[in-house]
Amino acid sequence: MRAPIDTCGGRPTSGAELNLGRQLIERSGIVDVLGPCIETEMGRPRHLSLVAFLVACQLNAFQRHHQAHLVEIARTLNALTAVQLQGLGVTNWDPEEAYPRVERLFLRICEVLESEEAGVDASWFANQLARAAIPAKLLVSSSVAVDGTDVETWGALHGEAVTVDLDGEATVTQLIDGAPRPGAKRPTRRAKVLGIGPDGRKCYTVDPDARAGHRSATNSRPAGPYVGYELHLAVQARDVRWTNNIDRTTLGPEVPGVITTCNLVPAGSHRGRAVVDGLIAAKRDGHRIEDVVWDPGYSLCKEGTTTHPLAQAGIGQTFQVVTHQRGSRPFSADALLIDGQLYSPHLPEGLRDLTSPPRGASEVEKLSYEAKFNLRARWRLVRHAGPDADGVTRWRCPFCAGLLRSRQFPRTMRRSRRAPLVEVGDGVTECCSGILSAVPAELGLHQRIPFGTTAWRISMGRRQVVESVNAALKGAYVDLARGFFRVFGQVKMTVLLGFTVSAYNLDRIRSFRAKHALEDSGPSAPARAEQKSRAKRRTGIWSQVVEQRSQAPPE
Repeated sequence: MRAPIDTCGGRPTSGAELNLGRQLIERSGIVDVLGPCIETEMGRPRHLSLVAFLVACQLNAFQRHHQAHLVEIARTLNALTAVQLQGLGVTNWDPEEAYPRVERLFLRICEVLESEEAGVDASWFANQLARAAIPAKLLVSSSVAVDGTDVETWGALHGEAVTVDLDGEATVTQLIDGAPRPGAKRPTRRAKVLGIGPDGRKCYTVDPDARAGHRSATNSRPAGPYVGYELHLAVQARDVRWTNNIDRTTLGPEVPGVITTCNLVPAGSHRGRAVVDGLIAAKRDGHRIEDVVWDPGYSLCKEGTTTHPLAQAGIGQTFQVVTHQRGSRPFSADALLIDGQLYSPHLPEGLRDLTSPPRGASEVEKLSYEAKFNLRARWRLVRHAGPDADGVTRWRCPFCAGLLRSRQFPRTMRRSRRAPLVEVGDGVTECCSGILSAVPAELGLHQRIPFGTTAWRISMGRRQVVESVNAALKGAYVDLARGFFRVFGQVKMTVLLGFTVSAYNLDRIRSFRAKHALEDSGPSAPARAEQKSRAKRRTGIWSQVVEQRSQAPPE
């Protein structure tokens, strides 16, 4: 027998909150898809309707620092008035049976999503809720920033977390900085392995889907392994409106940092497969995505699972090129492939092997390092056409594209004097042998803006928006630390997570609108147009000169 569960003390729900919750659920389309599988005519009639359960979950998520617990959803239902319950289709409601009814319906929803009985899965469920909270007029950017954050499982770990084995695919592409701190005591109790999952990985807790992974350091804890899941988020970011690909980049207007795509996977899973398919599906569903800004945790994956699928869908990438990806790579004699970018073979030796600024460098130090990258960007090849159906692109040399001039190539001297005048090797009479074709396999690290330039740094700075979202989900809005979920399994946690993401998007939209309302405070544009500006007072005009002349004494 289960001990009695206290389902009293729920926060009363206002009519505005109830209407907002119902609108979100209706806009998501979840009821239309899952309803035929949930609301069947066989068996006892269900007193708790699907709409009422979903709305109660959303109402619970509206509260800042809420907990995604089933008992909180039961308390929310018990706090609704009889009229509100009737409007949600709830009949014969008994507050003492709130928790069993909530748990029973929740398990049924998870069962339908896990078996894909309705043709959809838990990831679709969460993303439908997230996008339902975003008005179409505010989803205007074609760029997203992508990052992942750790979510610990509620299952107890028998041992110390630092002793778990990192057996996931992400360990190959992850920059692990978990060296033991000086003076730290050695672990004495090794984590107990409870079994091997269907994916061949070790299970350390009773949570069937939780796996071992590595997380980076924060201000409150060092880097190291953990057991649980990883939440991958795609957040709307500002577009690059214009750039000269050297030292100037103009970003588009500010946009709300809402979560457009989310996916919860076991820790240590392949990061590329965890998020790339979701981005492509989002673009197929109508979200115009053209640029992805992410960190090396994704760009270190093989190009076949990240770069090429995105490029095939018309999505570019902006990322930090790490140490072992730097330098020159073999290519044809007609071009140099350095840091993923094509350059002219006449590129000076002093601009081929460049050093990036160290972490934490000041603005002046960054500009001093980037000066050479900016010089090298002038020697880049410019895309002439493509990609075609096979992904092949065609390129022109910088002299033919007008980026550089040289007296050794007389025809380039007719171009604008804004193009720098450079010298090439002795005896060189031709800048190139014509248009160059490159297959996708050779340009796996290519970016629109050459890496290391000032323009690239400005564009890469857009990734901060997803870091702000991670901070909000780890304390500012909610705290996804251990205990936020008290259920086991990837599907169950994803279902509850969808309501939190939807509520967070609403909070970001409110903040964005409030900020711009303050910026636009004062008379509105039409009111300002109706105001008559005072005419400028002129002096020394004919009427004044004639009047002064008439009043002056005769000469």
